Amino acid sequence: MSRGVDFNQVRYFLALADTLNFTRAAERCYVSQPALTQSIKRLEEELGGPLIRRAGRDSELTELGKALRGQFEQIDRTRHSVRNTARAVVEGEIAELDIGIMCTVGPRVVAAMLRNFQRSHPSVSLVLHDITPKAIPGLLLSGVLDGVFCARSGPPDARLRHIDLFEEDMVVAFPRGHPFSEAEHVPLRALAEQPYIERLHCEFREPVARIYTEEDLTLDVAFSSEREDWVQSVVRDGSGVSVIPRFSLLMSDLDYRPIVEPELRRTVGFAIADRDEPATALTLFVEDVRLYDWAAAIGAALRS
Repeated sequence: MSRGVDFNQVRYFLALADTLNFTRAAERCYVSQPALTQSIKRLEEELGGPLIRRAGRDSELTELGKALRGQFEQIDRTRHSVRNTARAVVEGEIAELDIGIMCTVGPRVVAAMLRNFQRSHPSVSLVLHDITPKAIPGLLLSGVLDGVFCARSGPPDARLRHIDLFEEDMVVAFPRGHPFSEAEHVPLRALAEQPYIERLHCEFREPVARIYTEEDLTLDVAFSSEREDWVQSVVRDGSGVSVIPRFSLLMSDLDYRPIVEPELRRTVGFAIADRDEPATALTLFVEDVRLYDWAAAIGAALRS
């Protein structure tokens, strides 16, 4: 009679899939090797086929093992979510989280992760705050904000914990029908020939300014704003072009091209204050941020 797959079997299998070594997998799971081996054997019996092919010291996943690995990873994520939610409820830690989103980080990639978190943890209320780059350390260290989605272009702040999530290209945005639409990419120096719409919170303002100074070029700044929506609206209406993060483009009638010479890229991540024991609700959120499939989110954003 089938007993079904339990969480420990899933955990043991994932450790074995990572290490391809029964001894190291047992050490990772803090069990004896015979116990782990027997558990994997029972799992294989439950599933009707071998999950790992043993060949002396070397092992490899079978086709069945490869096919089930992703589903087992999802089961393990659910296990963590159930455990942490239960702990949060018991300890009375269900609370409101104040989450900052740096004003230059667009919602296209992050919004789906926030939706998934609320579905998994409906008792945790999220309050989202639009913040500027320079304000981030103070807001986190003072406790005003619990965490921040932000972009880093320089070294990390030692007082904060950073989780890198995805990389994002900077592109040049322009209205439909602009001459740039005929090109596959746009050299950065070509922007000097166009009216420029300046994003005052762009983390690449100073590096770009240095490049233009070195090449004895000048940007013809027609309009400057701290507001991302205003910048995009002015570009759309034909007043100039602007350098914008790829996933911050929200207006379907804006066109864009990659920037070359040099390429501009940034890392988008999540930051919290470096404290020994963050609140349980924040621990839940950080774990969901860490385990979220950001590569799939990027793929969906690129297809849209």
